[in-house]
Amino acid sequence: MISGTSVVEYVLDLHGIHLRYEASSPALMGPIVSSLRRFRADEGKSGIPLTIRFLQIAERREIPLNRSAEARILFSGICPSRGNSLRSIWRCDIIQDGDRLVADFLDQGLLVVDGERGLVEGFLFGPDTTHEDFCESLFHFALTELLKRRGVFCLHAAGLEYQGRGVIIPGGGGQGKTTLMLALLRSGFRYLSDDCLLVRERGAQMDLLPLPMPIDVTGRTVEVFPELRGAGSGILRQGSWKKSFDPHDLYGDCAGSPCRPVMMLFPHIVDLPHSCLEPLSKPGALEALMAQPRVAQEPEAARREFLALSKLVQQVDSYRVHFGRDILEFSSQVAPLLELRKSA
Repeated sequence: MISGTSVVEYVLDLHGIHLRYEASSPALMGPIVSSLRRFRADEGKSGIPLTIRFLQIAERREIPLNRSAEARILFSGICPSRGNSLRSIWRCDIIQDGDRLVADFLDQGLLVVDGERGLVEGFLFGPDTTHEDFCESLFHFALTELLKRRGVFCLHAAGLEYQGRGVIIPGGGGQGKTTLMLALLRSGFRYLSDDCLLVRERGAQMDLLPLPMPIDVTGRTVEVFPELRGAGSGILRQGSWKKSFDPHDLYGDCAGSPCRPVMMLFPHIVDLPHSCLEPLSKPGALEALMAQPRVAQEPEAARREFLALSKLVQQVDSYRVHFGRDILEFSSQVAPLLELRKSA
């Protein structure tokens, strides 16, 4: 830790995995505490295995990082942002340095991931210039890197629970993932996640774990749903370029529980009157899943993630969803298939 820097901390319990988040200013603490308040844990708890620490600094030379001669670049270029981000892409260098992974966001900040110690240290430039959306994006990156080393993987996907069975909706920006998820959520499905779905490996099986963040929607998605069109500014909050809302404000007690995944839906927007489901083979589903945006990682981590996703695909029935102008009634096609899985 940088000498003389004071931090505040927030302790979380993520499905039995304890995490301490430390930040050097309220600007870095506020967005994370707000989005993860349902996971608040006893701050007096000892033996917390994971720590994410974010510090604001004025200049790059303040970062206490020395790279070894063995450090190598895994990726250098642009990577997509997630959620309600001020930018659609970020310039980023990913560097492997022994057991450490360094994610350098150049003029924005830098993360050092020490998986063996269960520690991520983030250094963000400018105490008043770090946008809260970027802070959340870095936190998700840090959390994903720590959890994957404990058999929990983060999918760029929405997730829902229906009577104890899980539905996964992978998709990048503009593919209809959130629209499809909301069409099911408003029809009695229960909410797990909109953008960062946790998948836990447990032997031969995979489980879905809720990470219920606020839901980000574009103006185009708002126009599809009457309840969003009629929502006031107190419910539908304007972000940097999208709007966001807490699903409980519109859909009541819709929190989903950990569950076994049984269905994966890949959205495809088409201008047709009626939506339809096209079954996908296991190899086709794995190919589509691996095509989703992901951050470059070192080979062993990539191998573990590939094996976990392969298990996941074997466990579920997969479909490509060609959804048209009747999307609000789409649950009538999905629910019967889930009922069949229940009786199988």
